[in-house]
Amino acid sequence: MAGSDSARRLAWELLRVVWQEGAYANLAWPTLLGESNLEGPDRGFATELAYGSLRHWGQWGRVLEQAGGRSEDSTDPEVWWVLVLGVHQLLALETPAHAAVNESVELCKKVGKKSATGLVNAVLRKVAAHSQSEWLEILASGVDDPVEKDAVRGAHPEWVARLLLESLEREGRGGDLAALLAAHNAPARVTLAVLDGEPEEPRTPFSPLGEYLDGVPGDDSRVRSGAARVQDEGSQLAALVATGLGLPHDAAVVDACAGPGGKTAVLGTYFSHVTALEQHEHRSALVRQAVRHQQHPAQVHTVDAVEYFQAHQAEADLVVLDAPCLGLGALRRRPEARWTKQQDDLTDLVRTQRELLAAAISGLRPGGYCVYITCSPVVAETTEQMAWICQEVPELKVVPTGPILDSIARVPVPDASVGSAVQLWPDRHGTDAMFIQVLQLQA
Repeated sequence: MAGSDSARRLAWELLRVVWQEGAYANLAWPTLLGESNLEGPDRGFATELAYGSLRHWGQWGRVLEQAGGRSEDSTDPEVWWVLVLGVHQLLALETPAHAAVNESVELCKKVGKKSATGLVNAVLRKVAAHSQSEWLEILASGVDDPVEKDAVRGAHPEWVARLLLESLEREGRGGDLAALLAAHNAPARVTLAVLDGEPEEPRTPFSPLGEYLDGVPGDDSRVRSGAARVQDEGSQLAALVATGLGLPHDAAVVDACAGPGGKTAVLGTYFSHVTALEQHEHRSALVRQAVRHQQHPAQVHTVDAVEYFQAHQAEADLVVLDAPCLGLGALRRRPEARWTKQQDDLTDLVRTQRELLAAAISGLRPGGYCVYITCSPVVAETTEQMAWICQEVPELKVVPTGPILDSIARVPVPDASVGSAVQLWPDRHGTDAMFIQVLQLQA
């Protein structure tokens, strides 16, 4: 493939594998790009078109309903994907109307939907009659609830916006909701964790391992050799907190829920006895890949963490628990996630987190530490979980985590402490919204 028409076709293919096959965009897109012949600006255009269309999926869908008088459910999915890509070009990329409409009509033909070209032409011409700001005012007109209005304008489901608002209000930041939603819609820079050697410029502001990469990760020799990995700076900092507890290098460390292995690899730069647990074999394979070149690679076990700790109680000096969560802290990097997750998922996740927390604490020796991490700021998954486990285990104490974070960071991380925990934010810190709390089982 070559040229902008091929870029549009590739972006359409990502929408297809996401919505038809259930693929994760951030995992599928590098493969699609790698198999294409797109280069330079065409790669950048294709990425912004594909990711941007997914970020604004529900918002652009509402524009199409207003302009075309039909819903996603009543439209051929493959035609709907063409329409959403067209809207993103018109409103977000400000592609000239004649080019966006004509190229969308041609794309419709290329994906075997020639009969729908008239529909695509008519609907997108109606969309082109208004700018993005005008369309957002149209969508928000008649919406009185301020949170719902922020959600409409910020391209988030309302329930997601309400959970995020609750998290912000925990810090007295309720007025920052619109800024947070906007931060989720800005493409995140590719960030490396340099595990062997020194990071190069441009460095990330806080992580001593962090480096921004402007090129393609697969073209970097350090990434190919395992000396560096693509990893958000917030995730790096969460793992590095575990290295700032004063434990010896040969401490017994268990990384529960280890896949895909980024935090495991960071832990391996400091600790020589890391055991990594992952429930699913395909994710265990990713962990093994992540640590394969380290001097003391983690011992990776495909096992349920709860079952593991039942058989290995009071053996660990440190357990790092990056618990499964809604993932609302990584919406910059997982463009479709806000539209695929359901609020009902939270109930089962909270239950799973509690099971894992209780198991992790049972695996600690007296005096041992647990570092609880979620890529989510949601109160039910963070602050409330800490209150619950401390009530369940009176011997457990929360350890002020902000000072530990600052001790391992290049410079102190501003406005990161929430009580005894740390909460990072994309709009404040330029990272995923990682929650980090150190716990210690008193002797």
